[in-house]
Order: sequence, then C-alpha cells, then structure tokens
Amino acid sequence: MWVVTVAILVNGLANILQVLFTRIPQTPRLFGMLLPFGLLHVNRSLSLLFGFMLIYLALRLHQRHRVGWWIAASASALSIVTHIGQHQLWYTTAAPAVTLSLLLVFRRRFTVRTQQRSIVQGVGLVGVCTAVALLYGTIGFTLLDTHDFGRSFTLLEALGRTLREFSMLGNEDLIPSSRHALWFIRSLRLFGVMAALFAAYSLFRPVVYRIVSLPSERARARHIIEEWGRSPYDFFKTWSDKSFFFSDSDRSFISYRNVRGTAVCLGDPVGPQDEMKEIVKSFLRFCTDNGWSMVLLMPDLIPLYAQLGFTSIKIGEAAVVDLDHFCEKTAQIKYFRYVRRKLEGDGYTLKRHLPPHETTLINEIEAVSQEWLDIPGHREFGFVQGSFERAYVEETPICVLRDGTGSALAFVNEVPSYRQGEATIDMMRHRPGVHWGAMDYLFQGLMQILRQEGYRTFYLGMAGVVEKPDKGFTEKAFFQLTKHLNWIVHSRGVRQFKDKFDPSWEDRHLVYYGSPLSLPKIAFAIIRVL
Repeated sequence: MWVVTVAILVNGLANILQVLFTRIPQTPRLFGMLLPFGLLHVNRSLSLLFGFMLIYLALRLHQRHRVGWWIAASASALSIVTHIGQHQLWYTTAAPAVTLSLLLVFRRRFTVRTQQRSIVQGVGLVGVCTAVALLYGTIGFTLLDTHDFGRSFTLLEALGRTLREFSMLGNEDLIPSSRHALWFIRSLRLFGVMAALFAAYSLFRPVVYRIVSLPSERARARHIIEEWGRSPYDFFKTWSDKSFFFSDSDRSFISYRNVRGTAVCLGDPVGPQDEMKEIVKSFLRFCTDNGWSMVLLMPDLIPLYAQLGFTSIKIGEAAVVDLDHFCEKTAQIKYFRYVRRKLEGDGYTLKRHLPPHETTLINEIEAVSQEWLDIPGHREFGFVQGSFERAYVEETPICVLRDGTGSALAFVNEVPSYRQGEATIDMMRHRPGVHWGAMDYLFQGLMQILRQEGYRTFYLGMAGVVEKPDKGFTEKAFFQLTKHLNWIVHSRGVRQFKDKFDPSWEDRHLVYYGSPLSLPKIAFAIIRVL
C-alpha cells in the first residue's frame, strides 16, 4: 500500500517542481513521462494547485481512506484516456497505468469510510460557495469601470470570465489597470480555494458515531456484566455516555466513547475469558476501518494487549484495602483512635442508609454535593465515575456523616464492584470547612460495616503518577501532556489520603495501539471524556 502512496506523493511533488523549474512555454519530456496527472499544458496555477491536492491525497491514501482510493483511481483512468486522446507517445501513459494497477491490486486495504452526512453537507457547501461566487463575479464584472480592465463586460461575458477565474483557468487577456481590479481578480480565486478546501475536508472526514445506544443494547450489556463482570469499573460501562461493541457471539462487549476519531474504552472487554482476544482484535479492525485510534483506560489484561501489539503506559496506582487487616490493625493505631475519640466526643454520628431513600435524605446530600462542587477546582467527572443525579443516587447505599446538631456534613455512595468479595464507592463529598479528620472517620466506619457484611476488600480508587517517570519516552511524554492539562490523576493529596488506610497498590495503565506520535491526540481525547 505504501507503494501507491509514494507514487501519488511523487506525482504531487513533480507537479510542483515542474511549475518551479519549467519556463513558459517549455515542457521537458522527463516531466511528461513522470506525471500521470500533468496539467501544465492547461494552466500553471492549476497544475500547482493540483500538485498540492495530490500530496493531500497521498496522505489520505496512507490513512487508507476509501474515498481517496476512488479519487486516485478515477484520476488515473482519466489521465490514461487524456494522454491517449491527445495522441501522446505510448510511454506517457505508463505512470498512470502503473498507478491504476497498484490501486486495483491493493483496493481491499482502503477500508476507512467517510461520514456520508459530511459528504452531502460538503457538496452542498461547495455548491453554495460556487453559486455565491458566480453571482458575485458576474455582478462584479458588470459593475467594473471601463478603466479597470480597459473595457466593459456584458452579462454573459461576465459569467464566462467568472467561471474561468473561479476554476483557476484564468483570463490571460485581462490585465488589471487599477488596484480595485487586481483585488477583484484575487477575491474570485480565493472563493475557488475556499470551495476546494471545504470539499477536501468533507470528502475525507472519518465516520463520526454519535452516542446512541438502544435500551435493548444497554440491557444486554448489563446482563453480560452480571454474568461475567470482574472489575470495579464495570458498573459504569453501561452509563449513557458510552457506546457498545458486541462480539459475534453476543456474549462479550466493549464499552467505549468516540472523541474526534479516538475510541476511548473503559477497562477490559466484559465477557468469557476465552473471547477476550478475539473481541479486542475485532474492535481494533472496526476502529481501523473507521480511521479511529484505539485506547483502553485502566485495563487489567496487560499481557494480552502486549501480545496484540499494543503499547502500555503506567498512569497511576489503585488502592485496595484488606478489610481484615484494616479493622484489626490499621484502625487501632494512634491516629485513627484519636479521630474516633475527637469526632464522637463532639457528637458526630455515622449512619449507612439502604435504598429506597426518603426525599429529605436525598435533599440533604444534594445540598452537600452542591457545596462541594462550589469549592474551587471541584467539578463533576464522567466516564470512570458517576455524577450526582437524584435518580441514580436514590438507588445506591449512602453513608452519611452528621455533626452534633444532626446536619449532614459528608457522604459517600456505594456502587457494585464485580470483583469477588470487594466493595467500592463512587462519590465522596463534604461541606467546606469540615473537620480535617471527618472523611477518615467516615471511611473507617464504612469499612468496619462492610467487613461485618462479609466483604474482604475495599476498592478506594486510583491515585495518579505524581513524580515524573524515571525512564521511558512515552511515559514521560504522556506525563507532561496530562500534567499541563490538569488531568485528574495528578494529585499528591489523593495519594496521601488513601495511604492512611494502609492499602496495597495495583498498577493502572493506559493501553493504546499505534505510534507514540498519537499520544497528544489520545491525551486530549481522555481529557474530553473525563
């Protein structure tokens, strides 16, 4: 396939070089042999523009765009017919013939589709630009003074002159005699360039998928999670901000969101273990056919992705608390004893509420949540966690901390972790100015309750890489990108808070397919989904 790309690229460069090194009216035979799309005999400006278009086309062919293949194949065939029709020597058809042959041989490799809606919009936009330009040029020519070009124009002649300028064929017999006339000619050519740019963008715009999931798809995904879930992030894979890719067997799925040509997947696929490799390969083909990059955020099956050619970057560590160890040892150290004694002495109480909840309780914690959001730097995050929605919170267990007057000061809401014997939470929010030990008291109380209910571990979530990695170009590059763009994982305070509970730390990775040059695009996509 790269042979086709190079062939088109060389012809684009040759078009440009031909204009630069060929004096009018000379046309060296070498250029005539090399150029399958030579247009110097028509117009030098048009030949130059076409050269740039071929370079752009070569880049799109390299990205395997299907529309690019059709344009290149049509141009090659047209060039062969043109050379034969002009009775040129047989060898002048060699280059376009070879190019067309290569395109036909590798036609199945050009699979990246173009969004049909954007094509229609682009064609419509080009049509509008053309109509406006024709009207503008026709009226403009008829309104020009005689001294601008040394003559006047009829309506029909003005239309013809406009068409030639707009198509960059030019009007060589028109010599501007005033600054207004020169500006008018340039403005017409600008219209032509704008229309060409709009057309190029529309023709090669990759397919854009909206997040539209049918209720039946969401229900099917939830059923798969209930049977095969194994991650603390599986609960969020069926939220409304996700799309689904199902395996051929309908027993597995990938939860993802497309952001400007990057498919950001949440964790691993969900389904039977023996289907993991095949669904990843299928989704990768799906992304490649649509011209998308593929990235997985915080997956666990790192060896599988390495086997399939993916690159892994460590982006943080997740805290997992052993509840037996915490309750029997960590909770008995001096710090936690002091927090319990201090807050209980001040009348603080902790209560865990199971759904369904009373409206008054939801109103209270909604007020706490809003005050927390009003703190500078706080906001709702999505994709890997939930946001405060009454209908959602009403369905989850809630642990609420109250002061001596009975006012709600802080809360956490619990969500399912699909790892066996593990509990976890989603939101943890408090009012501004609460006691510095309030959240520590809340969590140690919740962990003791969960242990009594038979849970063995508690997933506290991720803390990101705080210090710059010591080695690895990609790790350093991604760290700098996300650090300067204030991504959530870079928080020394988060790490220190979770370390108090003496957790074990599990590495968390970002896994992507392709060149490290795609990292800026991936970083921006992840920031957009969070």
